[in-house]
Amino acid sequence: MRRETLERIQRHIENLGSPDDEVALRAEGCLLSYYGVRALDLLIEACTHSNPEVRFRAGWILGHTGDPRAYKTLVRLTRDPDGRVRYDAAVALGILGDTRAIKPLVALMTKRDDKTSVDSAALNGLCRLGRAATPAVLPLLKSRKAHIRMAAADVLGGIGDRTAIQPLAALLTDKDPWIRTSAVEALAEIGTARCLALIKRVLNDPVERVRENAAYWYREGAKDLRAARKRATRARSGSVAAR
Repeated sequence: MRRETLERIQRHIENLGSPDDEVALRAEGCLLSYYGVRALDLLIEACTHSNPEVRFRAGWILGHTGDPRAYKTLVRLTRDPDGRVRYDAAVALGILGDTRAIKPLVALMTKRDDKTSVDSAALNGLCRLGRAATPAVLPLLKSRKAHIRMAAADVLGGIGDRTAIQPLAALLTDKDPWIRTSAVEALAEIGTARCLALIKRVLNDPVERVRENAAYWYREGAKDLRAARKRATRARSGSVAAR
């Protein structure tokens, strides 16, 4: 890489820590759009910068490179002393798309973090990793800790993996009404006819807020299924006409 290019990248990285948000965002945009993987080594180095704003933005950019060489640095950033850096690093691991991130993200998700919500960021990251994360998350539906069961349901709904339907159905009778609500919402996100039938069972739940939530998602799910069937019918009709 030419010296002039390296110097420009370095200036952009320094600007990531600017107190002027416009300057910092412009630098972030340039590094994302124009340099990407070419800036990888300097971005990894920037993740040790004394300014947490630089670490925060550099980690986010690393996730978007999609380069597996960024993995170890992002995992390290999930232990950064600054909460915002930890939060964005967890999301960035999901964006990176490296399935090695499943184990550390599950560990972060199961550790309650009411202060900086890194557990929620890890949940987001797992959703971004998609079906590869399902086998690691499914057993958590049976955790004795309610917040872990709820988080697992949220991830599985976000992933939309149909293999999770029956395990999620078991949570519809969970003793915790918030868990039952999470299970309903997860099934609604997966959105099959089977999911709709399972949600219908919750319309008689003893807790009003659970019933109301189920009724809402049952109505929305029914609409979506009708619309999908109409689209499928039109597609078949068009195919027949074309023949």
